[in-house]
Amino acid sequence: MILKTLWAHRKQNGFVFAEIALIAILSFWLLDQLTLQTYSQFFCRADGEFEKEHLVVGLVGYHGATSDSEDNGQETDAGRKKSSESQDLPVMASLYAFRDHVRSLPEVQSVTFVDHYLGCTGGYRGYRMSPEADTTIYCSTHFERFPLDFNYFETWGMKNVEGSPSLEALSKDCPTDGVVITRSLAMQLFGTADVVGRRVLFYTSRIEENFQDKQLTTHHTVAGVVEDVKPMYVERYHYIAFFPYSATLVEPQIVIRLKPGMDADGFVSKYSPKPFTLSEKVGDHGFHFLSTYNQYKKREIIDDDKIIQTVLGTFGLMLVLNVILGTLGTFWLQIRKRTEDIGIMRSFGAKRRHIFGMVWSEGALLTLFATIVGQLIWLQFALHYGLADGNIRATSGRETDWTTIFWVHFLVICVVQYLLFLAVVTVGMIVPSLIVIFKRPVEALHHE
Repeated sequence: MILKTLWAHRKQNGFVFAEIALIAILSFWLLDQLTLQTYSQFFCRADGEFEKEHLVVGLVGYHGATSDSEDNGQETDAGRKKSSESQDLPVMASLYAFRDHVRSLPEVQSVTFVDHYLGCTGGYRGYRMSPEADTTIYCSTHFERFPLDFNYFETWGMKNVEGSPSLEALSKDCPTDGVVITRSLAMQLFGTADVVGRRVLFYTSRIEENFQDKQLTTHHTVAGVVEDVKPMYVERYHYIAFFPYSATLVEPQIVIRLKPGMDADGFVSKYSPKPFTLSEKVGDHGFHFLSTYNQYKKREIIDDDKIIQTVLGTFGLMLVLNVILGTLGTFWLQIRKRTEDIGIMRSFGAKRRHIFGMVWSEGALLTLFATIVGQLIWLQFALHYGLADGNIRATSGRETDWTTIFWVHFLVICVVQYLLFLAVVTVGMIVPSLIVIFKRPVEALHHE
């Protein structure tokens, strides 16, 4: 019955069909990105996720004495090099003194310097890692550096895997050629988390003078294994390799873990620097910036995604408005032309909900056909460019989930897209349908 009615009004339905099919083609990538980011950010939780309520992050600033300058304040290269070499030890001593001072604050449990804040960025810092004994097995790996003897793992609040050295031992005594890896990475490379003492290869690259990308291979011994943590807020996998280093930057980023019961917001308010000044200054170092971990993460997510969300959001809003307005106008005309038929149905006792259900079913079925046509056209694009050859988000060596299996991924996005379009079509047709349905049968029969 519904198919017969759609066919009877095929000329009127043709515009809506073509519009929805076109928008289905254009919006598939948009929905793919939004669905993937939502899935990665909110549903891919790490087993070793650390407690964040008592974490404070910030930047340590340096206000040391400036060296003599030449030529009206312009230093020579030789002068800068000599000044840097002569200041290295005093700068590091001042930095360590400031670290010890922060650690002695009554609210602080531990403190460490970091390259960047885990779980707060959308940027990827990854190369490949493989077992030394079998280089055919490899995994794309996010890498982090951690300073020795700075309570790195304890401050983050990570958990060591059973059989692995303690967090204190890993933070302090990890050998210079050692590496600490997460459980997921150990399972991917060796099939077990008991891998302390195993040898791995880490593949990096550098740009030579002729702008050629040269691959470098380094050998490392697994010093320990920690439970999975998230390297980035949009990352689905928790493959991280932590490499030790002894040098520290002059203005490093800092992570502070407060004692249980301490208020992170209160700590930030108490020790935050005023504009253009260093707070809680010891020697030449002091807090240049402070924030709670949760506040910083929220700000970074907004900053990282601001441009892409603005573009995608504007594009998506235009598509939604286009569908709503187009559907509203087309269904308005269709229903007005069927006002007399609806009046006859009402005069024979048809209930309003039955009439609305019939009209809505026609719109839902029309949307289904149009969406399927648009998705099949997009599928041809995917097949042509090889997206269906194994993985839509292929990264060799990574474990499988629904986003890396093309056909499951494709069907999930198709369902999400149809449900979204169905909601939009419902909004677009509900107003004209109710206006006609609630007319008295006599008025509907006299409609021209």
